[in-house]
Amino acid sequence: MADLILPVPQPVQTNPDLPRWGIVSTVKGSPHQIARFIAYHLDLGANRVHIHLDVPDQVLAERLAHPKVRFTQCDDAYWQGKPNRARNTHQMRQAYNATRLYRISKLDWLAHIDVDEFLLPPAPMRELLAAVDPYAPYVQVNPVEMLDSVGDPHHFKRPVHGATKRAIYPTFGAHVPGGFISTQSPKLIARTGLDGVRQGIHALRANGKIVRGGVLIDGLDLGHAHAPDFETFQRHMAYRLDKGSYHDRKGHLNPLGHLIRALLDDPDPDALRAFHGEMNGTSPDRLDLLARHGMLVTRTLDLDAKVARYFGKLEG
Repeated sequence: MADLILPVPQPVQTNPDLPRWGIVSTVKGSPHQIARFIAYHLDLGANRVHIHLDVPDQVLAERLAHPKVRFTQCDDAYWQGKPNRARNTHQMRQAYNATRLYRISKLDWLAHIDVDEFLLPPAPMRELLAAVDPYAPYVQVNPVEMLDSVGDPHHFKRPVHGATKRAIYPTFGAHVPGGFISTQSPKLIARTGLDGVRQGIHALRANGKIVRGGVLIDGLDLGHAHAPDFETFQRHMAYRLDKGSYHDRKGHLNPLGHLIRALLDDPDPDALRAFHGEMNGTSPDRLDLLARHGMLVTRTLDLDAKVARYFGKLEG
């Protein structure tokens, strides 16, 4: 199936003080995780943060109420009259919710990202988006994977391939694409107003075709807290193997999922912990090695301070 180049309606907003941008996300998470995600991106200057609560929670929406935040309760009333297929899987719900928001948005740009992802810009987002090629339909943001971290500064790594990957990850690297235990696929910040667009998880589509013509912004990364500690990695394992990022899809084997299943079956009870430690550990030697290969990204996210700034002290 051929790809599509979609014309961008002109003119577009190029004044660095004026582009309005926001985020749409379909979330499952703890109140603290959701609060951190919202507060962090409000602090980056987001004009809107659209949160679809996959598990409806009116109390949470009221507790995190803010003039720039919009909550949607994805309850039975919300799904009434909508296509059954749109509700079947978490991935389909994400795409449906993002597309619905895209088509009614009054923003200039809309990013579709998850609650465990954080935009890491090198300059104010408004300035970066105002400077994007006016004919580009979207910005592609490549992930950097958060390493084992209990607080600031947070360390992330870039993907790596070939002999360098095997040198950095001598035991498991040959079996882990890019050295990432999460996806290497980019997320998109889409320019709004494009006709007939469907905003998926990793691509824009129109008329059944993938929209091409996106651009990169130098220095803009997407920090992905997929497994920021072993306990989180372990807690999400069953879902990811059954339905998520480690699941076999459409008859295609997921090599990383099969490796993890083998580690779970290993008689050594520490096999999975050893895997996480090699792939996402933060010993000084490991951080030095990543830095020498240009793979290390370090940021101070200041998440709890930002939550306190926007929402006060959270209960619990």
